[in-house]
Amino acid sequence: MTGEVIQGAVGRIGRHRTALAAGGILAFAALAVIASILLHREGRGDSGATRTTGTVTVPAISEESIAPLSFLWLQPRNSPAGRGVWGPDISAPFDTLWAVSTDLEFFAAPAYSEGVLYFGGNDGRFRAVDAESGRELWGRATACGLSSEAALDSTRVYFGGQDGYLYALERGSGSLAWSAGLGYSLFAGVGILDDSLVVTGNSEGSVAALGAADGEVVWHDSPGGVILGPAISDTTVVFTTESGVVCAYGISGRRLWMRDFQGTASPPSIASGAVFAGFSDGVVRRLDLADGSIAWERDLAPTPGRVSMSRPVPAGDLLLAGTCDSRVVCLSADDGSTVWEVSLENWVQVPPAVGDSTVYVSCDDQRFHVLDLHGGTELCVLEMGGYSGSAPLVVNGVVYIGTAAGDFFAYRGTPRPRENR
Repeated sequence: MTGEVIQGAVGRIGRHRTALAAGGILAFAALAVIASILLHREGRGDSGATRTTGTVTVPAISEESIAPLSFLWLQPRNSPAGRGVWGPDISAPFDTLWAVSTDLEFFAAPAYSEGVLYFGGNDGRFRAVDAESGRELWGRATACGLSSEAALDSTRVYFGGQDGYLYALERGSGSLAWSAGLGYSLFAGVGILDDSLVVTGNSEGSVAALGAADGEVVWHDSPGGVILGPAISDTTVVFTTESGVVCAYGISGRRLWMRDFQGTASPPSIASGAVFAGFSDGVVRRLDLADGSIAWERDLAPTPGRVSMSRPVPAGDLLLAGTCDSRVVCLSADDGSTVWEVSLENWVQVPPAVGDSTVYVSCDDQRFHVLDLHGGTELCVLEMGGYSGSAPLVVNGVVYIGTAAGDFFAYRGTPRPRENR
């Protein structure tokens, strides 16, 4: 739910996210669904939980220009840093490889494994799609919108729904392995902890870990507020909430630490033993993963007021984020100082994807911007035909991205010449 300004429940409903975050939690889920429909029509698109396409043929990039993938699956939003880029850095020219179009928004970035994308949309359909051709391999209808980003293991895919259920489907066929009702809408992403637990959180303020094999609740907790995240590093999982909480849990469910800050938090990221999160008062913080202590905090609000931020994305010694006042900001991950910032023409509400030398930004100006990582120089712009929806994923030279206009695109780019990096 992915530069993502307040990616989880709050970030799913466009420009109304801040007002809704101030409202009651019980009314939130219904308002989110209503707001989603209205925005589409306007053109914009320790107490715990209860268990209960068409195709366009384009020239292929030569194999020599593509860095091979050496691992099984990619989950950029639930991996520690969430950089979302595998393969060569790319730029213009872009060709449309394929597109999937629906009547409602795509807010969930896909998970990728062995040439297949797994993602859902607000039309309530969860899909397995061939990454090269766009052919739907299978699809499963659910009762409500899907804005929770999925997680994969070697045999199953796991995702949450606004109907309050966590689903486990067989990757090969899409058949239902199990489902678990968690009481309230699931806007948070789903992660896999220690290859055995499926972790997520709901809009009532509870987090839960369920057995991947059978969907039974193993442990739960209630930090409060609409749950965002998670980010996972080894046997530690970190969540944030729309009420400003950042909390970490071990594999047993023991709460390792919890910090409560002012303003709505972004989903978290983890890198180099640190947790990074942005807050709606304009402050970005680096916390120690072990104990939650503050290493540094940086106020990005140009004047006193609210500046909501996307999930920060660590990239080596840099940290990238988008803001609701139309900026892409690059900070030093070591001390929080500003390295560069670029102003665009509208909100940058979903996290950028960050490669070795390139930043990929989906913006509410209805454009996809490609920037140089080291100075912020704009390399090229691609028209998306809709407001930002999902965070971009770049795999082997192809950008996969959903929009609030109800389109999910695959754009094949051109590898950047080495002399320009």
